[in-house]
Amino acid sequence: MFPVDRPLLWTIAAVFVALACGTLVRIVALREAKEDVVQARLSSLKTWWILAGILSVAVIGGETGVIVLLAGAAIPGLREFVGLIGWSSVGRPTAFIIFLFVPVYYGMMVAGQEAVLRQAAPVVFLIVLGGLRASLGKVDGYIRTTAALFLGLMLLVYCLSHAAMLLTVESPHVPYVGSIGWFLFLILLTEINDIMQAIIGRRFGRTKITPRVSPNKSLEGLLGGMTVTVLLAVLTAPWLTGLTMDRSTMSGIGLSSIAGVLISLFGFLGDINMSGIKRDVGVKDGSQLLPGHGGMIDRIDSLTFTAPVFYYYVRLVM
Repeated sequence: MFPVDRPLLWTIAAVFVALACGTLVRIVALREAKEDVVQARLSSLKTWWILAGILSVAVIGGETGVIVLLAGAAIPGLREFVGLIGWSSVGRPTAFIIFLFVPVYYGMMVAGQEAVLRQAAPVVFLIVLGGLRASLGKVDGYIRTTAALFLGLMLLVYCLSHAAMLLTVESPHVPYVGSIGWFLFLILLTEINDIMQAIIGRRFGRTKITPRVSPNKSLEGLLGGMTVTVLLAVLTAPWLTGLTMDRSTMSGIGLSSIAGVLISLFGFLGDINMSGIKRDVGVKDGSQLLPGHGGMIDRIDSLTFTAPVFYYYVRLVM
């Protein structure tokens, strides 16, 4: 019935099977936990199921579906980011332009203008923000607010959009599941890395890496999450990517392992980068939009770094 999309459907099914297994393990582990912990963990599980469903619909929709997904994440993410800066400091005209960037930017992606966006978007963001705020006479806190807005656009629009740009990478080797496989590889490894770093860190973490920025981050969690991510990268790369095609076994394993290391390391850096931003304004979560997870920026923080890093890695090796 689905001769072309069957490999993709099997991949989506495998994701839900893995999620079901993880849910079962989590429920069993919560038998002796306190009521508030149980409720928090169950809320997190429900959110994971909802996010997995949304992701599945997006990848079935192909490039357009992925672009809509990322645009849908960018808007609430920017809203939370502007809230961290302060709505009164930003002002309505600037806030309007900030949010207008999202449909314009992703509309250009739908139109196939990825190359233009890669080169021009940062400059356009800077010129428009600087010119607009200066013309409005927003001199109080000018440097801090303008720089913060530029950082938000770079992270939540420009950097995040590289996840969709993966579908346009020119390569003689198309993954078995289609070009959407590159995107799935990035998303799955980024999220698994986040989960495993947290789980291993809670269980074995002793050596704090950034106690002032993210007290729960540990060297043991980082290395444990990286080990799992690299193993998963090696196992899934032949199916989801073209990294192993027409290469020797050792070469394929090497390229896949490097991808896993990059995603794990820069996922960690993306996480603590957003934590540093939140610590600066004295909050723990961006919002309560996603029960058990915090806000949108808390869910996509790692991806803001892993998406561009993995995209340029793929362009380099392919």
